[in-house]
Amino acid sequence: MYDILLVEDDSAMRFLYSKMKVWSECGFRIAKEVSNGKDALEVLSKEKFDLVVTDIRMPFVDGIELLREIKKRGIDVCVIFVSSYDEFEYARQGLILGAFDYILKPVDDKKLEEVLERTKQCISEKAAVPGISRSVSEALHYIGKTEDENSFIRQIAEYFSENRSEVVTMDEAAEHFSFNKDYFGKLFKQNMGVTFNYFSSVVKVEYAKELLATGNYKTYQISEKLGYSSPDYFTRIFKEITGKTPSQYRSGPPDSGCRVDTSL
Repeated sequence: MYDILLVEDDSAMRFLYSKMKVWSECGFRIAKEVSNGKDALEVLSKEKFDLVVTDIRMPFVDGIELLREIKKRGIDVCVIFVSSYDEFEYARQGLILGAFDYILKPVDDKKLEEVLERTKQCISEKAAVPGISRSVSEALHYIGKTEDENSFIRQIAEYFSENRSEVVTMDEAAEHFSFNKDYFGKLFKQNMGVTFNYFSSVVKVEYAKELLATGNYKTYQISEKLGYSSPDYFTRIFKEITGKTPSQYRSGPPDSGCRVDTSL
């Protein structure tokens, strides 16, 4: 999940935002709420967020000044403005200053989803770590981890990046890291929060999304490429993780991200 700092002076609007399911459906969560830009800057100086969603007109420090300070202080965070139609010039000024995008009020679920999907792709590309593939990076984000959280996770991320299109078993991984299989399995769950097999499935599904997006592969070809025993089994795993079949993902709007289900 990507963490959002919501900056909105209207308590009713904050409540409305908190009830919108599109955030979680797109792989985001509102991690903290503040009522003005001044408080936002204080929070940003202490905590890390992936995205700031901010109203433009607020007391003390408005959205434009907040963005200026974020840029001035070198805070690495994506910023989206929420503005009324008559505030478009403010929103345009924000884009010039480096805001990623803006959303017009009243906030529509579909429009918000489109913006969040573009934002997620931008954040993912910015966060890409040398030696770690995009699919592995996305898989880590979906289970709530980052590449630099600790050395074990970093090594696991590099290992999966090197073998993302291979059939990797826990036996092989344990041997690669010179661990007993049982101990490696416990260590993996302790550090990653999910089982080896589940994480392996998420990585493969993320890689499958990349292959589907090219338009060059049929579902059965991707299934074979990723080492699944049958296209039907691959489709079942894909749907359990994403909520969509590969065909639905290929033909529909951008996906809403993986849903962590450790029962796999």
